[in-house]
Amino acid sequence: MSTPDSDIMSKFMHKLEQSFGSLGGVGCADLMDHTIISADPLISELVFSMLVWESSIEHAQRAVECIKANLIDLHELRVCTPEELTAILPSRYPRSLERSQRLIGILNSVFASENELSLNRLREMNKRDVIHYFNVIDGLPPFVSSRVILLGLGWHAFPIDDWLAKQLAREQITDTTLDIYQQTQRMEKIVRANDALRYYTLLEHWASDQRVSKIANSKAALSKSNAKGSS
Repeated sequence: MSTPDSDIMSKFMHKLEQSFGSLGGVGCADLMDHTIISADPLISELVFSMLVWESSIEHAQRAVECIKANLIDLHELRVCTPEELTAILPSRYPRSLERSQRLIGILNSVFASENELSLNRLREMNKRDVIHYFNVIDGLPPFVSSRVILLGLGWHAFPIDDWLAKQLAREQITDTTLDIYQQTQRMEKIVRANDALRYYTLLEHWASDQRVSKIANSKAALSKSNAKGSS
């Protein structure tokens, strides 16, 4: 049974389908050879999703290139200091230091639990146990665990971070008075399981387009301001 919220979402997705429907997937394996990050696809998705969080898939792809160029593997990454990893990431990367702190901590938590950098054991778990596994990892955003569940394991989830929530609020889809955990639960109720992957893929492409437009508008405004100042 549809609800007013799900109807609004469905109409918005139909609109996005016309603009972004021909674009490909947004998972790590869709965008690159995941083994560049790790031989384990789930670890690759975890790391890539941490780079996408409060950022964009374009930022994440550039970050992977920088990591590959400067570090041997994820074991070297997890023993970096946050400041060292921040220096490796592209300049002006959103939440660079916080992201580095979280990513290093998350990888060390996985290593402490598994005695290796692998999440293959999650494939043997049910969804409830996987959610619990992720919930006890300090610093792991719901957006990242939801991406791994949706894109890596193929189960129902809906990744959303603050950036995406704010963009969707302008379309009357999200409520910014809710925290990110509540937003995640709400979106999982609004979006049907068989629509989740397609809807999230469209939204990620749309959000990246919104970010590019925002940057372009900011540069144009700055250029206009500088022109006035010099006249």
